[in-house]
Amino acid sequence: MADGATVMTVFLSKVLQTLIFPLGMAMALAVLGLVLLLLRRHRSGAVMIATGLTVLWVASIPPTAGWLTSLLERDYPPRTVAETPRAELAIVLGGALGGAAPPRVAPDLGGGADRIWFAAQLFRQGRVQRLLVTGGNTPWTPDAAPEAESIRDLLVAWGVPATAIEVETKSQNTWQNALGARRFIAEDSVGPALLVTSGTHMRRALATFRKAGLEVIPATAEVSYTQGGRFTVLGLIPDAGALNQTTLAFKEHLGLLVYRILGRAE
Repeated sequence: MADGATVMTVFLSKVLQTLIFPLGMAMALAVLGLVLLLLRRHRSGAVMIATGLTVLWVASIPPTAGWLTSLLERDYPPRTVAETPRAELAIVLGGALGGAAPPRVAPDLGGGADRIWFAAQLFRQGRVQRLLVTGGNTPWTPDAAPEAESIRDLLVAWGVPATAIEVETKSQNTWQNALGARRFIAEDSVGPALLVTSGTHMRRALATFRKAGLEVIPATAEVSYTQGGRFTVLGLIPDAGALNQTTLAFKEHLGLLVYRILGRAE
């Protein structure tokens, strides 16, 4: 069972951060505006509500989502399996599967599941000899199978021998991923390892793993921002998918800033 300090740390990093994400920020501004209106401060209340709606609109349009995402992904574009450097070990980060919570009978393949497929191809095409999967559960889902174990099962189903896969099941964020991987690598004395994660997460993951003293090579599994198409007025229409992508990108930018302040990233 996780101790109180761990629970609090994860709570602060994964729950309270939502208050400064675009949707949470917009709702907070709108609620504040309504309170001001009730207090008969009509001008201030109207400004707060208008500001909240503006924040929500800006965050919900594709140009904003694309710009924030491209800032994260541009330095580490994906490569084909054949173009990826050879290494003895590839470290596969969690955040790719949803747990098999009822009524699910199997884990849910999320948007990050590409990294599992990519890792399987790296092994099957001889680019790496072993895989280390790192990722546990949040403290409030202790009864679910650790994500790393579910990823291992999927890798086996995709042709990777179970004997070639190690799992680390305690980590709950990127910093803990790095510490867990460091313990494994220190015991095994492997050389530079491939770091397999999504393009939006690669910048923070690399900075974190290198801060932890690990020599890693980026192996981007997939990207969210794709080039092509011209800007039209339709790009100014709010879109739920764009809001989700803006939120994910904002989370990574904020996470990297916080990690650097805490001394957990280069």
